Amino acid sequence: MPAPSSSVVIFGSARPVTCAVMDASHRLRDAINANRPGFAAIQLIEPEHPLAFVGAIVKVLREGRIAHFQLPIEGWGNSLAPGWALMAARLATPKGRIAITLHEWTSLNPLRYLSIIPDILASDGFIFVSRQQREAFLGAPLVGTAKKQAAPVIPIGPNIMPVGLDPDRVAQERVKTHGDGAARAEIVIGFFGVLYASKRPDLLLRVVAVLQQRGVKARLLVCGDFLWDKPKDREAFFVLARQLKVAEWLDFRGRIDDEAELMATLSAADVILLPFTDGVSARRGSFQAVSQLAVPLVSTHPERQDEFDFSPSLKSKIDNPATVLCPIDAAPDVFADAVLTAFAHREDAVGVSLAKSWDEAARAHLDFYDRLGAGKV
Repeated sequence: MPAPSSSVVIFGSARPVTCAVMDASHRLRDAINANRPGFAAIQLIEPEHPLAFVGAIVKVLREGRIAHFQLPIEGWGNSLAPGWALMAARLATPKGRIAITLHEWTSLNPLRYLSIIPDILASDGFIFVSRQQREAFLGAPLVGTAKKQAAPVIPIGPNIMPVGLDPDRVAQERVKTHGDGAARAEIVIGFFGVLYASKRPDLLLRVVAVLQQRGVKARLLVCGDFLWDKPKDREAFFVLARQLKVAEWLDFRGRIDDEAELMATLSAADVILLPFTDGVSARRGSFQAVSQLAVPLVSTHPERQDEFDFSPSLKSKIDNPATVLCPIDAAPDVFADAVLTAFAHREDAVGVSLAKSWDEAARAHLDFYDRLGAGKV
């Protein structure tokens, strides 16, 4: 393996919020350094101090290193500074190289899209985590054709790994989540991830309400929370739960930082429901995490038929009889039917191994960094 022409600094936020992109950044750094010790570092900067924010990037570039942004970072909230910081840094120095991983593109909020245009223009190279996002980017007029064509697709690995799952702990969680007596649930529907519009948090509640109306005692188990800068969304979720008369059937755990506890809790669910508005895809860390568990899954059809062709493991999870996919615009009744169908096939559910995925991602990143440093991207 050739010696690196420069080291890389992945920038992010220290804000203690639910952010799958930052979780992935830490996993990526560790995997890169396992392949090439000391090559990658994470530097935490906050947009509340824009001069220091830009200054940290300039320092890395002036040292001839690679400054790598993973976008969007939820800890940076709606601040405009991250969207122009790379351009400001590039204007300050011609040295170093700039890379951006776009975890989202097709589903970016229009204002967020506009805010990152300066960074897009300043970047020397791009990475995408799914073919769907890259194909959409190819039609963007902001970047030259050669640079767009050179952008690789490097799928991420799961943010959470089910290492040493304790059967006794799972059994205890099943007792806890299902309850007892009149409040005992017949089906526990699990959800994992950050809650925002493209995850359809309202639909999670409506599916429970439909099942309750059918006489099925269903409980919603939520392992995750709303964006820190969207407190009204969280409040609206609980208001809707009361309006639908399912508040007492809501087990809202919030973000669980202990990985063993998180995976044991999710394993206690009877069915996992991930109703993505843009279809289940490889870029969804929550999907990758729950795919490792032998729990039935309900999600939405991927936008691309070949979305999972790169990963036989993920494809086997999608093709499993205990996985049921719905149209992205399906009504709650349809998702409720899917939950019951998946539950009926619970004995067929499989958990897949994704143990090698981060090593593969690390090696692909190292190849990208080497080419970027050599001016071949």
